[in-house]
Parts: sequence; structure tokens; C-alpha cells
Amino acid sequence: MPFINEFISAEDAENYGLKAIDQTFIVGGTNARDWTIDRERNIYLRNVAHGGGTDPEVSNQMKWSFYWQGELLTLRLDLMDGGGARGEPGWSHWKLVMINGSQGLPEYLRTKRPQFIADLKEALIAYKDFGAYSSNTEYSIVFEIDADCVI
Repeated sequence: MPFINEFISAEDAENYGLKAIDQTFIVGGTNARDWTIDRERNIYLRNVAHGGGTDPEVSNQMKWSFYWQGELLTLRLDLMDGGGARGEPGWSHWKLVMINGSQGLPEYLRTKRPQFIADLKEALIAYKDFGAYSSNTEYSIVFEIDADCVI
């Protein structure tokens, strides 16, 4: 089963411990109530914080939780650009800046870097421009990894 965008059920929130996870992001916790999930592979991607203000250096910074290979990873992905009107094809340009702060993947997962990148790209394509709220028909991404990002 591929990734799908959906609103998180109370049962899923309980099963994945999202209430506790939510408290680790922004003051008062995140209000992210949708995700991009592949239930067969037990992987989800959830946008948990957006950069604020009008300064492009900050407003495009987003934090995500990525549950992958049984590990909850915290990612910083910067939205560099994007386009596509509602009901039309769209695209985004993402830059992976950090994984778990500057720590990167847990040591035992580092041999799986190519799979991590492939799964993350697949989830971002499915996420489209706005997860469960997206209205684009088709979607593509440009994906890059910041030179200082430890994977």
C-alpha cells in the first residue's frame, strides 16, 4: 500500500503516542492532526512545526516527525520553492537540513541511508503541497540534502 494523506484517528494517536510527541514541538505542543502514512511499512511523515514571520530565511523552515524503521526521527526540511494551482499538477523543492538535530540517523540505521532517502522522497511526493488538505492532481519534488546535513 502506498503513502496516503489522512486525518489521524484517536486510535492511531494513542497507538503512536502522538500526545507525548506533540509536547516536544513548539510551546504548548503542535496541532498537527493529519499525516502521510504507509500502513503496510509502518512509516509516517507528519509536519509538526512551521517557521514563522515573513523572513524567508525562517518562514520556509519546517520540522517534521518521520517514523521510519521503528524510530521516531525529527527532520528539518526547508521549502525552497513550489508551485501548482488547486486542481492542477504541483511541485515542491525541499532541502533536508537536519536529522535529529545535528546527530543524523541512529548509528544502526546509517547503512540504510539510500532507503531512508527513497522513503522520505516517496512520502513528500504523496504529501504534495499540504497533506490531507492538498488539492493538486499530480505532484513532483526536487529534493536536495544540505552540505552540512549529517545522515
